[in-house]
Amino acid sequence: MPLSSENAVPTTVDHLGEDAILALLNASFAEFSTGEGVLGPGDDAAIIPAPRGNFVISTDAMNEGHHFLRHWPSGIIDDGYSTGWKLVAQNISDMNAMGAVTSAINISLAMPKDTTAAWVSRFGQGIANACRYLNAGQTIISGGDLTRADTISVVITATGNLVGEPTLRTANHDVEGFNLIHTGNVGASAAGLAVALHGNAHDLSRDELRMLRLFLRPRPHLAAGPAVAGQVSAMMDISDSVLTDADRLASANNLYAAIDHGWAEVQAAQLRPVADRYAVDPRDWVLTGGEDYGLLAVQRPDLKVPPGWHVIGKLSRKPQDRPTVTGWDHF
Repeated sequence: MPLSSENAVPTTVDHLGEDAILALLNASFAEFSTGEGVLGPGDDAAIIPAPRGNFVISTDAMNEGHHFLRHWPSGIIDDGYSTGWKLVAQNISDMNAMGAVTSAINISLAMPKDTTAAWVSRFGQGIANACRYLNAGQTIISGGDLTRADTISVVITATGNLVGEPTLRTANHDVEGFNLIHTGNVGASAAGLAVALHGNAHDLSRDELRMLRLFLRPRPHLAAGPAVAGQVSAMMDISDSVLTDADRLASANNLYAAIDHGWAEVQAAQLRPVADRYAVDPRDWVLTGGEDYGLLAVQRPDLKVPPGWHVIGKLSRKPQDRPTVTGWDHF
């Protein structure tokens, strides 16, 4: 759990200096910084093999006060581990959605001088363990950048190798009437955010703790994308919500997303014990909650749905009713 306490007089990064901070981070993910043909941290830039001659690349940023807090209103404390974990999970999820296997990640960390060394170390451990436990153990942590800032800001850039042809949001043929299929958690992160903001760290049920963990440390199915590459017509990850991202996927194909209300009800039932405690309709979490990093794909209706995936709707030419707010928007 992210509950932790800090020393009365902790060592801060101001005491360490840049070289010692880098040593701290490199020690956290040492086993992920080497490999055949790899030049990892320590030089002006890293060298990462691209066996097929091309690669996939994506970048994500997380800013303190906007994407994460070190001290949540509920009394939950993130000692750095969850921030590192989530940074990796959300970025590698983009690789997954393209049908690619992550080859390397590069991290930029900006922070105030009074950031504790313990936070930095746990941040690095969160990065390493996310690679380990989310089935991305082949990933090279290739280096990055350090700088001072008024608040903590972290940026990650990932590269990936394609298993076959990339799976894009836009299909190369008409997909009207095709199934929308989904794999992964849905609504759990939104439920966990409610716990982090409005719960009591000293009085959390087992269900609340489970949702909190999935919010702070998402569990995307990182092998799912490459496994269905070639079997689906289009794909993307769900960062902002089922409704928002299903509409994006549909719009990329000049269609509309019709979501199965029966599916939403089944998913909502799993969240109801927590939703009842916070007086929330769990269907709102299912449909408009983000940051679960599941995958949404388009599949021919006559094909067998891959293991671990579920049909959640269809693509249609008929416009669909939507609530005023359909999901997360940065602005």
